[in-house]
Amino acid sequence: MSSGHDFEISGKTPVAEEVKRLGFNRFMALAEYVRDLPYGRPLDSEDILAPLKEKRGTCSFKHRLLSTVADDCDHSEVKLIVGLYEMSERNTPGVAAVLDRAGIAWIPEAHCYLQIDGQRYDFTGLSSGGSSPFESLLQEHIVAPAQLHDEKAQLHQDVISRWAKSYDWSFEEAWALREDCIKALGSNKAHQPPADFRHSS
Repeated sequence: MSSGHDFEISGKTPVAEEVKRLGFNRFMALAEYVRDLPYGRPLDSEDILAPLKEKRGTCSFKHRLLSTVADDCDHSEVKLIVGLYEMSERNTPGVAAVLDRAGIAWIPEAHCYLQIDGQRYDFTGLSSGGSSPFESLLQEHIVAPAQLHDEKAQLHQDVISRWAKSYDWSFEEAWALREDCIKALGSNKAHQPPADFRHSS
């Protein structure tokens, strides 16, 4: 993220005020901190600030927080994106064992990230693979932070359902496989955040 995309966290909303109280006055500093938090689902899925309180987050929780702060500071150029991509070991290290057991090379996954002035910024903090998920995108959708949970779930379920039919699997079987992949990512002790966050135009 270039310095030109950095800005002061100046909003007066409860979320922005709490972020400032925790010591974050610039968006880039907050984004870098969030990126380096461990990967994992917070217990309180309703709390925008959950990644900062529980010191962990998935792509959804981390980018929902960042996009909410940007909105609160009137930076509409920061957009929250849900991208559907072909998740494999090559672009998401840690899922190989799960996929291999199922005898498949990839499964559709929904990934959240930011788009700023036409560039994609991923602050999830997972290890970089041999390729970026952005190279295997199936769809992209701009969503509002408040609608992320419902819209991401619907978009992902629609894609998984169509994909499952190609293998003569039920939706439930395919979704369970996806959940196993996410668990594998959360327990992957070998992963380290990349030295610098990835971005793509």
